[in-house]
Amino acid sequence: MEILTTSTSNQSLKIVPRADASSPTLSLTDKSTRTTSTVSVSKTSEGDYMVLTGTFSLKDGNQYTFRVKDGSTEIYRGLIFCTDQSNLDKYFANSGEYVEEDSYDNDFVII
Repeated sequence: MEILTTSTSNQSLKIVPRADASSPTLSLTDKSTRTTSTVSVSKTSEGDYMVLTGTFSLKDGNQYTFRVKDGSTEIYRGLIFCTDQSNLDKYFANSGEYVEEDSYDNDFVII
């Protein structure tokens, strides 16, 4: 899973595709609205990695799936999570969804 921000400047994805592509295309699908958009990316290589750089229009807190294709052949699939939080070590995805029970009656009844 890649973690990106809502920044409008160029962001990059570092992937290891199934095959090399001369001019890859990237389709981005928002998992909450199920809308797909095509992002124009530029490709560079960094060792065994393919680095795709482009401008992604993402919303904070949303998850996205992306597919990289070379023509009609799919060469990579991945996930993107968008967050503007700077300290990712203390990020809680389910913050406020779970309420901890604070009663202390752990009595068991054995019949």
